[in-house]
Amino acid sequence: MSAARTVHVNWLHDDTEEDPAGTDWHQQSIRMLVMGLEDLAAMHDLPWHVGDQQTLVCTKPDGSPWRPMPDVMLHARAGAAKRAEMSLLADGAPDLIIEVTDPTAWANDLDTRGGKAWGYLHLGVVNYLVFDPDCSLPVEQCRGWQLRAEEVQPWLPAADGHYHAIGLGISFQPEGDLLRIFDQDGKPVPFNYEKNVIIHAQEHMLLRQEQAQQTRETQKQQQTRRIADLEAELARLRGQS
Repeated sequence: MSAARTVHVNWLHDDTEEDPAGTDWHQQSIRMLVMGLEDLAAMHDLPWHVGDQQTLVCTKPDGSPWRPMPDVMLHARAGAAKRAEMSLLADGAPDLIIEVTDPTAWANDLDTRGGKAWGYLHLGVVNYLVFDPDCSLPVEQCRGWQLRAEEVQPWLPAADGHYHAIGLGISFQPEGDLLRIFDQDGKPVPFNYEKNVIIHAQEHMLLRQEQAQQTRETQKQQQTRRIADLEAELARLRGQS
């Protein structure tokens, strides 16, 4: 993208530890997204690195240093090993950045002329999505942009209502105050609390199967003993005749 036009790069301040604090639903949305992407990578053995409000070492369009901390950042080939920070120079541009916004941040998150939207897309981030978990902003709940053939285009939902990420085979869709992830087959990735419910249900089912098996074995043993008792009684009666 051309950097020839005038932009207000002063918008692109470095994030600090205080910046991502957010509200309960802000942090919950981030956690569910990060854990869902990590689960997806583990299930399909994908070399993804999923950053949770992790520092990205890069530069502003004017060449000065910039250290943003995207709420959710995915590098598709960087691997799952824990990292203190990611580097544009060493790791390349993230394949996906999601900002879970709020009233204090949305103007900067959505600004395509000098804010984070413009800054991230200038870095070469192919998929950039802003999500409003509590629908409190004067914009749609999701707004994003994608780079297609080095051209910035609005990231619009497809006919299925999903926001499909370029090059990752996954998609997203708002679901209340959370952003649902869909895998390569279009199946919803369980949120962490749903996963716990599924695990509990599976454990309960296994316990019931074990109990049923024990009941069948007990009944079989009782039947075997009863047959043995009847045969013994029959033998005794024959011996008396």
